[in-house]
Amino acid sequence: GFETLPWACRFTEWGRKATVLGTKGSILAAVTPPAKTPKAFAALQGLLGVFPNVAQSPTNLGISLRNPGAVIHPGVMYGRWCSEKWDGKPVAEKPLFYQGVEDFSESVLLGLTNEVQAVKKKMEAMIPGLDLKDAVDLKQWYM
Repeated sequence: GFETLPWACRFTEWGRKATVLGTKGSILAAVTPPAKTPKAFAALQGLLGVFPNVAQSPTNLGISLRNPGAVIHPGVMYGRWCSEKWDGKPVAEKPLFYQGVEDFSESVLLGLTNEVQAVKKKMEAMIPGLDLKDAVDLKQWYM
């Protein structure tokens, strides 16, 4: 599994065409079973080319908990469309995803990322040797 997609993309024609806006410099990946890691990584890097560099994560769980999309997408959507922020009336034009993110949405995002970190800490405490070092919070992921 990957922590995120190797490219930043946007649909240009829904379900038919997308534009690649950029290639990420590096991404984390994990392989199950771990014994297959060297062969899988060689194949993945060969398919992707030089960039992004595919770096090894010890567990799929760690990179799944790290995935920023699992926090950002529902957090931003809730921050925009929850009953506290939206009156239920149609909007004049399609809003851009990140425009309009404000203090309320920030508090939702912080709450979600903090919840993921609490789950990570509890799992590490319950399961000796579980390595979830790659499950970082949003600020660490973006910085």
